Amino acid sequence: MIATTVLFACATPATDGMVAIPGGSFTMGRDVSAHADEKPAHRVTVSAFFLDAHLVTVAEFRTWVDATGYRTVAEQQGFGMTGALGMENYKWTETPGVTWRDPFPGMANPQADDHPVVMMAWGDADAYCRAHDKRLPTEAEWEYAMRAGATTRYPWGDDPHRPDGDLGLNYWQGRDHKSEEGLDGWRYTSPVTAFPPNAWGLYDPIGNVWQFTADWYAIDTYERDKEGVVDPKGAAAGWARVARGGSWWCSATTCSAYGLFARGKQQPYGPFPNNGFRCAR
Repeated sequence: MIATTVLFACATPATDGMVAIPGGSFTMGRDVSAHADEKPAHRVTVSAFFLDAHLVTVAEFRTWVDATGYRTVAEQQGFGMTGALGMENYKWTETPGVTWRDPFPGMANPQADDHPVVMMAWGDADAYCRAHDKRLPTEAEWEYAMRAGATTRYPWGDDPHRPDGDLGLNYWQGRDHKSEEGLDGWRYTSPVTAFPPNAWGLYDPIGNVWQFTADWYAIDTYERDKEGVVDPKGAAAGWARVARGGSWWCSATTCSAYGLFARGKQQPYGPFPNNGFRCAR
């Protein structure tokens, strides 16, 4: 059993859509894993902070863009990455003109205002958070908050079904990306409050979209962190930023990274339709 120690009983909601996350300690990573970057399990202490209750939505991002004229990485470089139903596994295509405004061109499940904004690069997420006097959470902050005291793969246990029998997250139900069963009710993204929140009131702790963190990725981050490290910030530099939580694109046989252990990584200038974010302060 992996232990988690929290200094306060629960998190509390804030008036601006953020949740006050109490400081505390938890065990990050695991010793038994096929993935070297998830080892070893080690104790981490996180200071109190605030975190958005839900992912940044299409409507929220549009409001900011309309007020500032901001142009995303996809808009500046002239293409976004596409590929979903019918795609070969892990094969994404550079598609001209695809941006956050229409990340699934021609698809029957368009992005509604209450869906998470996608086709984001790390720089877009960082710029949005900074413009709102916030920042991206560190990887340790993200995992600590999304666990909310849990020690299992999902906030509620080790099965994607919650105790009530319903699926608790948006992920890909299909053996490959040539078919999708849609058992969770969504083929691509889902509204940011479509699934119940975790114990601290945070929606989409896993699934729906990969969530960018502030940290640079390194395969040996956990090996370099000393036991009892306080507020770790990851590698000093690197080629990719850490993203956590998995996404609608992850299935049991391709990716399978939805959950609270898996460490995703993304080149900072790659806009994908399964990347999103929330902000911290």
